[in-house]
Amino acid sequence: MTCTRCAAPAAATDQFCEACGTALGAAPPGWLGSGWLSSGWPGSGWPGSGWLGSGAAGGRCAHCGADASVGGYCGECGRRRGAGRDRAALELPDVAALTDRGRRRHANEDAIAIGRTAAGAAAVVCDGVASSPRADVAAVAACEAALPAALRVLGDGGGAHRASEAAFDDASAAVHALADPAAADAPSCTYVSGIVTGDAVVVGWVGDSRAYWIPHTGAARCLTVDDARPDRPGAPLTRWLGGDAPDVGPRVVAVAVDGPGLLLLCTDGLSRYLDGPADLTGVAGSSPAAAAQTLVGRALAAGGVDNIAVALLAVPRRNPGGDVP
Repeated sequence: MTCTRCAAPAAATDQFCEACGTALGAAPPGWLGSGWLSSGWPGSGWPGSGWLGSGAAGGRCAHCGADASVGGYCGECGRRRGAGRDRAALELPDVAALTDRGRRRHANEDAIAIGRTAAGAAAVVCDGVASSPRADVAAVAACEAALPAALRVLGDGGGAHRASEAAFDDASAAVHALADPAAADAPSCTYVSGIVTGDAVVVGWVGDSRAYWIPHTGAARCLTVDDARPDRPGAPLTRWLGGDAPDVGPRVVAVAVDGPGLLLLCTDGLSRYLDGPADLTGVAGSSPAAAAQTLVGRALAAGGVDNIAVALLAVPRRNPGGDVP
């Protein structure tokens, strides 16, 4: 795994980062990063539970192509290695996620995490705010704090709404902990989560990462409202996660669905290429993994000017309760 503060590599048994001293105990025991699936966390007592995180930094340096890393920095050119992977694909039953660096960025500042228990499935997607320092670390920290919190609440029978609130609280605390009191700016990210249980579909968010409902039949729709100023150039964010963020709570909504479909979470690396929700109907009826591949491929084909991250959760049945903002 990697340190969530400085992105230095660490062994799974390490308790503290050797580079900066940060505690490494936030991840569940035995977590090994991208591509690892547990049949049940040690000591959790949750049969059939598991989760996949956004993963440790890996691959070649995006700046010079070298594959050597010393303390989180490239051993050849000396630039800091990204906290996330250039590309990561995660899949569990009924939930999948995919992130890609895109065609123009040197590092991937988006992050993803997915998981499920017998009570339901959850996914988190975060987008590092590019104008903030260590934005990639903020996105990874938020995902890897939020997902375990959601699964714990679901496993304890707390329900989707409480799980969504707990996930946000832990994500916010993790990103706030990255702030340097002596610095003017703090690591920051946007955030969106989705939780699907047998009787609820719940979305929580802050910033401009979005959630969409894509029914097998019928019209797709956007479920979130961007926390941004569309009346100003560049649509600056009005809400985000970070030590310098306004004191905000999550927007949490229970979504009414009238049949099977897909709950899509995404960063603006995809949504910037959508003229509207109707552009998503092409993946209706697809598996979450197939839909993720299609949507990321579409963003790359359209130019891939930003990092891209998507997560999709299958909703197998009708849930009449809920509201959409």
